[in-house]
Amino acid sequence: MSGEASKTARGESEAGGEVASPGPTTSPPNAAGLDPRVHILFGLVAPMVLLAAAMWRLRHHTVDDAYISYRYAKNLARGLGLVFNEGERIEGYTNFLFTCLLAGAIKLGLDPDRAAKVIGAVSALGTVACAYGISSRVSPLRAVPVLSTWLLASSVVTAGYAVFGLETSLFVFLILFGTWLFLREREKPPGSLTKSIPWSGIVFAAAGLTRPEAPMFVGLLMLFLAAPTRGRLTARAYFQGLFGKQNLVRLVLFVVPVALHLAFRKSYYGAFLPNTFQAKTGNLTQQVHSGIDYLKKYAGHAGPFLTLALGGAALAIHRRSRVLGVFAAVAASVLVYIIAVGGDWMPQFRFVAPFEPFAFLLVDVFVRDMVETKRRPVLLALAIFSVYTAWDRGRAFTESARAVDEERIFWTSAAGGVADWFQKEKPPRGTIAVADMGYIAYATDYPILDLLGLVDPVISKLPGGYTHKTGAGYMDRVFAVMPRYFVFVGSADDCIRMPFPSQAQIRYSPRFRERYNVAAQIRHSKGGYWCIFASTKNNPN
Repeated sequence: MSGEASKTARGESEAGGEVASPGPTTSPPNAAGLDPRVHILFGLVAPMVLLAAAMWRLRHHTVDDAYISYRYAKNLARGLGLVFNEGERIEGYTNFLFTCLLAGAIKLGLDPDRAAKVIGAVSALGTVACAYGISSRVSPLRAVPVLSTWLLASSVVTAGYAVFGLETSLFVFLILFGTWLFLREREKPPGSLTKSIPWSGIVFAAAGLTRPEAPMFVGLLMLFLAAPTRGRLTARAYFQGLFGKQNLVRLVLFVVPVALHLAFRKSYYGAFLPNTFQAKTGNLTQQVHSGIDYLKKYAGHAGPFLTLALGGAALAIHRRSRVLGVFAAVAASVLVYIIAVGGDWMPQFRFVAPFEPFAFLLVDVFVRDMVETKRRPVLLALAIFSVYTAWDRGRAFTESARAVDEERIFWTSAAGGVADWFQKEKPPRGTIAVADMGYIAYATDYPILDLLGLVDPVISKLPGGYTHKTGAGYMDRVFAVMPRYFVFVGSADDCIRMPFPSQAQIRYSPRFRERYNVAAQIRHSKGGYWCIFASTKNNPN
């Protein structure tokens, strides 16, 4: 190996420690490194098998919110447009591309739930492949196979949200695929634009059409990695790279599709932001407290190994590596975003899905770098910690899988029980007012008044944070619609007491009591009731 090649294999460059190489740096079989086939087998193939098994274990559960996108997709497929209720143009989803893909699947006669799970599973496997490609690119493969793939494969976040029916897995794959392409593109020698089109811009644009957070990822990559990989890093070189042809073309390839979607959103829905943005915000203090609590719970779930990502961040500083630095910046930015928006109600930490790959890449580089020191105390400590981590992640996954099973049984008995009642009893068609609306809306196809405001243009704009928009104007909106049916969460014993203040506010109001009676009490797996109230008056909505 030449002197320059040796520098590359050590993850160094003339820029002073840049961790980047012209391509995958799989070492030839020798005393210092494993055979490339061993790296592929134990760093890529085996983790994919583990992930496939984990996804199969969790495949039966679908998150209730997934059915919101299914209903939009179903209405689009049958010619009603991208609407939740027929004739109402309200953007109650944040996954445009994913919803359109599901609409296409429905047009082909496929079940949207199965299509969503297939898309998610394939995307999750693609994410593992991208993690392998990135890990082998930023740190030479020698004595230890890639570890980031194992961490992803053993994560219930990765496996669960691949098959829970949401767009999460597709979004993470597009972000990681775009990152892998970005790293390859910046290492290409200067040449004609047609030979070096920055396709990462298109991939990040697809991510932007899948989730609105995509600009954060591509923006950080462009800011951190603007300068060329070789040569002295100066302010002039940085800005030449930032405003160079490749970066500007990448920006155009990203911005144009996203801007066209924004124009569509404004013309079709009348706003540049989805209705869900207003529905889920409105009280920053509440959001910050909820977000911090969310991350505390995730830290307890993830285990102490995640602190090794700080070692990767320290390594970025020590090596002056912009690549590792951007991984750390992306991971930190996702955590800040989670705190700002207040986390999420869904099980198994959906919002950390884009955080984990970048954190795991940092863990991967740090651990493999420590192994390369060949210091016995370090190797012994890492070995003990690795055994503990493997045990802890196995335990956490088992507990999480059990919790997912309980969640599935609950929603099947509660929302599923309500939908079954409507399908069997076939009561007169009319608006159903309900908070947890996903499956009920999709299965019944009745008009819906969303009491949380996700698909309601009035409730979403009321003061207060998510699930707390029950102040002035709330009752007026509910009774202006005058739904034919209400679905409330009752107590463990009856449908008189309401455990949630927003539902109690409606249930105990004179306008409600004079018009509605209990039509059905649906017993669920946790021992309580979901209560269906029906109007006793003529000509309700």
